[in-house]
Amino acid sequence: MRSIIRRREIVADELRYAGEPAPGGIRVLSWMEWQAAAAAGTPPDPGALLLTAGDEVAAVASHLDALHYVVIEFAKIGEGRGYSQARLLRQRYRYRRELRARGALKRDQILFLARCGFDAFDLDPAEDLAAAVAALDSFSVAYQGGDPSLVSLRRRA
Repeated sequence: MRSIIRRREIVADELRYAGEPAPGGIRVLSWMEWQAAAAAGTPPDPGALLLTAGDEVAAVASHLDALHYVVIEFAKIGEGRGYSQARLLRQRYRYRRELRARGALKRDQILFLARCGFDAFDLDPAEDLAAAVAALDSFSVAYQGGDPSLVSLRRRA
């Protein structure tokens, strides 16, 4: 079973993605699958949605009340659109449930991901999760504003 970081703790992952066996787990749907289920009147509960870099956050906004998990996929190293998607979900659309970063992510990104609003992390399998949790305390001062729910840094003027 895969382990993830959720709110500074290493826990077993209950979500199951496409191609993974789902017994006892919560199935994560792509945006297209979610739209089809919603149109048919059968969106899963609890809802879990996977957003890719090309998905528009504004289109998802009307479904956020039904979603317990939003997972943003970082398909390759250097992909940055997920940071913007997270900020939009947290700030503009006030999404307050679990927001997870998943994919080609390294521990040196975790502080910046948390500052954008992510509170769960499914990192590259080669990463040491304990070291990644420790990375959340790497800095004590920030130049830019950010989400203070997981890391609270003093703001340098």
